Amino acid sequence: MSALPWHREELQRLLARRERMPHALLVTGPAGIGKAAFAKELARSLLCESPQDGLACGKCPSCHWFDQSNHPDYREIVPEAAEEAEPEAADGEGAREAGKKSLVIKVDQVRAIGDFVALTTHRAGFRVLVLRPAETLQAAAANALLKTLEEPPPATVIVLVSDRPARLLPTIRSRCQVLRLRAPARDVALAWLREAGAADAAASLALAGGAPLLALALAQPEERDWRIRVVGELSRPDGAHALPFAAGMDRVQLERMVFVMQAWVHDLVRVKSGGGPRHHVEAVAPLRAKARRAPLDRLLALDRELLEARRLASHPLNARLMAEHLLVAYNRATLG
Repeated sequence: MSALPWHREELQRLLARRERMPHALLVTGPAGIGKAAFAKELARSLLCESPQDGLACGKCPSCHWFDQSNHPDYREIVPEAAEEAEPEAADGEGAREAGKKSLVIKVDQVRAIGDFVALTTHRAGFRVLVLRPAETLQAAAANALLKTLEEPPPATVIVLVSDRPARLLPTIRSRCQVLRLRAPARDVALAWLREAGAADAAASLALAGGAPLLALALAQPEERDWRIRVVGELSRPDGAHALPFAAGMDRVQLERMVFVMQAWVHDLVRVKSGGGPRHHVEAVAPLRAKARRAPLDRLLALDRELLEARRLASHPLNARLMAEHLLVAYNRATLG
């Protein structure tokens, strides 16, 4: 485990204030850039007993415990549905199939940290608590956390990670120092993706809006194949074949379809307005063909409908019917 290359400078700048570290930090920024990884590396470096250039050494007992996920002075609170997901899944694009597990951070989870923050630290150093994604805090859980933020225990750093900080209570935001992370430069992101073995890194990065961790997920064969299928359907001159394409679709596939459709519609709006595609850069010709027939007001209305559908995609619903509805709405917007 080590810092992502585009995080190193920000981490070192923050850790240079080790003795004046804020008791609460709100890490925000676009989904898929590694905010969860940033928070964990910050915790690892704060707990390290022999930091090098401010960052974790990776060799001391503290680093060994942290890397084995059993450091006594570190806790991480996530929704039940994200407990087995990859870190970046809870950083923005959402865990996949959640089953009946909770999608929120419950009050009992926050109350359970009472003993953790009340005890003396095991190594006479920092104690670090990470909550992600912070916007999933239930109202009661947020109020319970607020009590801790109002009376911060000594040597304790609480790190909240959020894609959508506006959804947090204003009283929580006001008690945190906000750190806004940005997506890395394109060349840095592409170099990292290629080193990670991502196929078609440039196309995946474009679809991900410049977010490298999201791009790495989108570069996986299953995701690429699904994207090609959805784009092929959206590119049909006679319109998407809604009923056969939606047949047998489950909730996970619906969520992935909505993501691809949102990026496609954003590109249609850009092309309609005289610009070029930002996400589906490999599909200029079909985008131009569709944009010529699509009224701008209908595209904007479809974009709003997709935004609402994405919000609902993780909730119980009939995925097939929702997919049919969205594809029919797409045809209405793009066939003139």
